[in-house]
Amino acid sequence: MYFKNRYFFLPLLCSSLFCLNAQTVNKDSLSLRTTALEEVVVSDSRFPLKRTQSGKPIIKIEAEELSKFQGLGLSELLRQYAGIEIIGSQSYAGQNKTLSLRGGRNRQVLILIDGLRVADPSRIDTDFNLNFLSIDQIESIEIMKGASSTLYGSSAATGVINIQTKQPELGFNAQLQSSFGSERDQHTSFDLNLFKNSLDLSYGNDKWRAKAYAFTHQSSGMSAVIGPEIDPFQHFNAGGSIHFDSQSNFDFQAGYDRSSINADYDNSFPLEDADFKLTTTMDRLYFNPNYDYNNGGLRLRMGIQKSLRDFQSNYPFSTLGENLQLELNNRYVFGSKFYTVVGLLFQNQKADYEGGQFQNQTDIFANIVALLSEQFRINMGSRLNQHGSYGSHFTYSINPSYTMVQSDQRSFKFFTALSSAFIAPSLYQLYDPYAGNEALKPEENTSFELGVAYQGLNWNLNTAYFYRNENPSLIYDLSSYRYENAQQDATYKGFEVQVTGKLAKKLKIDLQSTYTNTQDGDLRYLPKFSSQSALVYLINTKRQVNIRLQSTGKRFGLDNTTVLEPYTLLHLSFQNKLERIPLQFFFHATNLLNTDYIEIENYTTRGRNFILGLNYHFP
Repeated sequence: MYFKNRYFFLPLLCSSLFCLNAQTVNKDSLSLRTTALEEVVVSDSRFPLKRTQSGKPIIKIEAEELSKFQGLGLSELLRQYAGIEIIGSQSYAGQNKTLSLRGGRNRQVLILIDGLRVADPSRIDTDFNLNFLSIDQIESIEIMKGASSTLYGSSAATGVINIQTKQPELGFNAQLQSSFGSERDQHTSFDLNLFKNSLDLSYGNDKWRAKAYAFTHQSSGMSAVIGPEIDPFQHFNAGGSIHFDSQSNFDFQAGYDRSSINADYDNSFPLEDADFKLTTTMDRLYFNPNYDYNNGGLRLRMGIQKSLRDFQSNYPFSTLGENLQLELNNRYVFGSKFYTVVGLLFQNQKADYEGGQFQNQTDIFANIVALLSEQFRINMGSRLNQHGSYGSHFTYSINPSYTMVQSDQRSFKFFTALSSAFIAPSLYQLYDPYAGNEALKPEENTSFELGVAYQGLNWNLNTAYFYRNENPSLIYDLSSYRYENAQQDATYKGFEVQVTGKLAKKLKIDLQSTYTNTQDGDLRYLPKFSSQSALVYLINTKRQVNIRLQSTGKRFGLDNTTVLEPYTLLHLSFQNKLERIPLQFFFHATNLLNTDYIEIENYTTRGRNFILGLNYHFP
């Protein structure tokens, strides 16, 4: 009886969305009026709603914050926020990155670029290589923590990172960025061995716009494992896009992106310096048309990524992965209080394990944001996953929030959420000839969070308690050397605190802290406690100095027994915009005190390094 009843909710919700009495409103009402106090967020509803109407602690990173990290990498940017850890971000450039939100791993974090999932099905966790993406091409990022599978599908068990790339502007525009510096460990002498360059060209009018871009990144200053040999890294990225706007109710965006990485790497078993090489290429093609009508609109998202990895080692091999996604959704506003989304998602993944394997999944989903009053709103949804190998699974999300205080000066809000997620084993975990296990069961997650958010003219506070249960977990068994389902439930819980504000007219502060604990889960290399602190001193409207303090607490090593000591890193950045020409200079000094620490056992870590660069924008 339970099996039948739990699926009944989905068609009931879908049908109720169309049975409500609709009122005629202008389509611009999809973007609600905002005050100077608030920003607009999209990720938790797929509508541009005011932050006070959102029931999630969404992090929004816009151009001003992105500019502070130009010349650095996406990993350095993301790990500045509470609840986010990236293992490998302090290692050499070619290191694989493990992205963690609230104790989760790569397989539990969904990355979207322009509304489409990016993934490589030939990788262990079907994840996306963060080295492929340069900050220079990003317009904004929204990070939504907590299970979001009902709105975005599988792999969104601990959160979604929603990346919007830069759009072409009217007229002719050109942007050039160039930087150089060092990439070295604590015991290597200083040398200029890091170079990054990017060029972005765009041209457009009211109807048609187009852009083309290219990016290069070269570094040759560090070894992967601790040792004397240098492991160079080269990355080339190029692409373009076109945008059409009919000036009435139809528009579309289409684009192509190609990335290639050539990186040396070392032997892991046994751990030693080696002259191994890895060549990786990714081709990404997408087409996103939109049709608006009175009170709503249709959105089609079509994309495909192909990834080829070629490993040259003592045992050479190559992998090929393909990820295809097609999503159609309908957004509709009933009156000015009910924001609804109903959609269909199809995904197909291929990898060349055991002669070629694939998975496909078809989802039906529905979500509604009900603004029941000025103080109370509820965001809820459900999704039915029909997996080609594992059959039907149902996920749900219920997210009420209540605003106790709301004015032009301040707001104070309570929020809570209960949600579930479904994650199928990857093709690697199933079919790899050495580590794969075709008897694996899918992982299911249930998440709960409770928090408060205060937003004022000068100070903001967000704090949240989170709890997540995995049953059954997907684990790598060190005794059998293959993937298994854990015998016990794994639970993760903790809290996050974020405080931002002005200490003085020209001095801003940003404090973010996270505590994470687990029972029968996996926190290897992930600290129980971490914090990031930033001071921004605005010298004037053109110049600013940023000081960042990054503290990482004790954590377990690979054997889940060895305790790695805590460490703190100090970083300094300076930005200077010239008065008469559109040119900006920037400077970074990372690990300013040259602190010696361990991120991954027996692998090198970055010591004191310097980066100097410029950014020119015409006109």
